[in-house]
This record gives sequence, C-alpha cells and structure tokens, in this order.
Amino acid sequence: MSLDELGAVDQCDDVDMDVYDLPGNDLVCEGPPTGLEKIYDYELGGHHPLHLGDTLHDRYRVIHKLGSGGYANVWLCCDTTTDRPRYVAVKIIVAEASTPECPELRVSRLINIGIDPEAVARHFCLPLDQFSIDGPNGTHHALVYPVLGSRVSRLLNKAHDDDLDVTLRKIATQVTEAMSILHTHGICHGDFRPANILTRVSNLDGLSEEEILGLVGEPEQTRVITASGEKHDLPTAPQYLVYPIVWEDIAQDPSAERFITEEACIIDFGESFEISNPPPELGIPQSYCAPEYVLDKKVSASCDVWALACTIFEIRTGRRLFDTFDDDQDEYLRKVAMVLGKFPEPWWSETWEARRTFLVDEADKDGKVIKVKRGRHPPPVDTAFYQKPEPRSIRESIEEGLFYNFRYKPGGIHKYIPEAEIDNLTDLLERMLKYNPDERLDVADALKHPWFKM
Repeated sequence: MSLDELGAVDQCDDVDMDVYDLPGNDLVCEGPPTGLEKIYDYELGGHHPLHLGDTLHDRYRVIHKLGSGGYANVWLCCDTTTDRPRYVAVKIIVAEASTPECPELRVSRLINIGIDPEAVARHFCLPLDQFSIDGPNGTHHALVYPVLGSRVSRLLNKAHDDDLDVTLRKIATQVTEAMSILHTHGICHGDFRPANILTRVSNLDGLSEEEILGLVGEPEQTRVITASGEKHDLPTAPQYLVYPIVWEDIAQDPSAERFITEEACIIDFGESFEISNPPPELGIPQSYCAPEYVLDKKVSASCDVWALACTIFEIRTGRRLFDTFDDDQDEYLRKVAMVLGKFPEPWWSETWEARRTFLVDEADKDGKVIKVKRGRHPPPVDTAFYQKPEPRSIRESIEEGLFYNFRYKPGGIHKYIPEAEIDNLTDLLERMLKYNPDERLDVADALKHPWFKM
C-alpha cells in the first residue's frame, strides 16, 4: 500500500502560514500539511495515534509512513517475528469505518473464488494478515499488505526515452489482463483508474532498517501542539505527524533502480461487486464513469470496460481522456459528447437536462456536436489554456501525444505517438467506448486486439 491508494491526501502547496490551525480538537501542526492527515481526525471514531518505533499486534514495528488520508493511514513496518527482516505496509482504517461491512474486507473474496493464486499475486494487492487495534479513538481494522510504490505514471523516469512506448504498452497490458481475470471469475472492480494502479517494490526484504531508511530517507516529522504553542496531553492524538515517503524522489537515485519495478498492481477493491449482483451506486470519480451510470444509474461489467478504456488512454498519453474541473457532471458529459458525438435518445433530448446549456440539438454535417454560442463570453478554461480547439474524436485526443509532467523535470516528457500505433489505439478505444454497453468490446476480446501485440 502507498500514498496514492488513499485518494484523500490534502495538497496545500500554496499555503504559507507557519502554523496550521485545524478545527475539532484545538490542536495544530507546526509544519506544512502537504501529504498529512488532518489533525482533527484524531478524535473518537477517527485515526489511531501512532509514533515511530511503536509495535502493532506484537509483531509489526513502525519505521516510516507510506500514506495518509481521511479514511486510513498506511505505515511502513518491519515484521519482527521473522529471522530475516521483512517489510510490510500496515493500513489502519479510521474507527468509524472499521465495521463488519468495511469495503476493505471485500478483497478477501478474491482468495476464495478459485482464481489461480499465482495470477492473484501477480496482478493484485491482497492482505497478508489482518487484525484489530483497540485505541483511544475506538476499534480499528488493520490490514497488512505488501509494500507498493507510487502510481505508474510517477515512476516512468525509469524508462529511457527509446523504450518508453514499450513500457507504457506493457503496463496497459498488465492492467487489462488483471481486469480480464476479475471478469472471468464474475467480479467487477468498480473503481478502476490509474490512482488504483501502483508499481511493485522489490528487494526490500533482508535489508536492515538502517538500509531501508537510507533508501527512503529518514522520516520527517512535524510537531502537534496546542493552539497556544504548548505540548498537548491528549491521548487521542500523536505528539507529531510523519510525512510520507515520496517514491518519485527515490526513483531519481540510480542506486534505487533495483527496488522499483515496472510491474503494475491493482489495489482498492472497496467498490468491487459480483457481476450477477450489481450495486445501486458506484464510488468511482466522474472522469471514469460510463454514461449509462451517469445518466441512468445502470451498473454492469461494461462500466468497468469504460473505465479501463479511459485508464489505458491515460497510461499511454499521461492525460485524462475526459478531464473535468472539480468532477463536474455536466462538464464531463459535454466533454464525452465533444469526443464521441451525440448521445442516443432519450439521453440527448430528455435525460441530460442541462445539455442545451452547452450544446445545440442538431449535429453538424460531419456528425459533430455544436456548442451553444455565448457571444463575447471567454472560452472554456481548457481551450483558453491550450490555445487550441478541444479534440473532437478519440484519434485527435491521441494525436496530441504523450505528456507526463514531473516536478523533477521542468517541462516534463512530451513526444508524439507513432502513426501506426495511433491507428490501432484509436480502433481499440472506439470499440471499448461505445455508448451502448452491450456493444462494448469485452475485456477478454480487447486483449486480442493488435494494439497489445505491438
């Protein structure tokens, strides 16, 4: 488990206060809150307070932090019961979410439905152990996982420019194979997106704790104090918060290359469901939602296929296919229509109530949707930023090329995708993004597509 799995990390890079006052328990943390959990979540029903060096379950010694969020914290721990040092990620869920119905526990079904154990180990991150913690804020589920790194996109600096295309297709193939395994065994992931695809970390076991900290860096801490600047004595909160490991920075060190792999691993099965028993709702972000779910609340395996297509595009290009500001539903539907064309009826004329605010009733002579004219109003943010028209097809979206933005490399990585690959990828994604879910390519057939053989 890592930072990216949590999805609830607060990013406040533009805050320049020296002390950050957080409401709820009259405590503040001294340092910048970037990457940290909220201090006010350390209360009844919230996080379990931990310090470096603490031992969990009489077994797992805390040596660093892997991630923070409103739902859980993830700690890098050393298993003290083994002769050879062994490192794991211990995810401790907030007490109010640690119920028998906790979505995190659904992942255990993958172990019991007949999937080949080697395939499970190769593609998915499943718990190695689980236990409960009774603390001052309640009882917490704690799950022990293999240690994972960052999102695939954040570690692509490992790939040299010459083989970057091959690396990206390899990763896309791995994640498609993973979904195929799930669907073959009657399971939908329900929240399939790049944030839930992490890279594996290898060769940590056997190293001393000092060697591990030499690799990932000494833990950085920020004190937790009262609003008046004094040491607090609340048992519900720690004396300091720990900033999580940043794998992207570690990857810059050539000596770290043997620890960071190009193997993708699927995480977070909290939204998973049986294909034969779909839920009434999904928790997947708007940018990966199939239109039948957005407009009709229909859930099926085809929703996974749509999300996979968006994920493949994002892995290959570094950009979201249907990016929106603040996950706005109408803006998302507008972007989908701009790329894929008019929605079928009754979605176009009746279901999408706000459609006429953005797009006129009829398409142009080429079948493209037409924007509502807004006089002298400024252009949409996306076109104003890029100073060029929005893509009007999947092909045009792909033709913009590959762009990955890294903080360590000003300007990021930008390169064009070969024409032959554009043809194949366009065909694949068009087949997976049909408006009619029954017409979408299923995952097993998608794997047979020529794009995966390039």
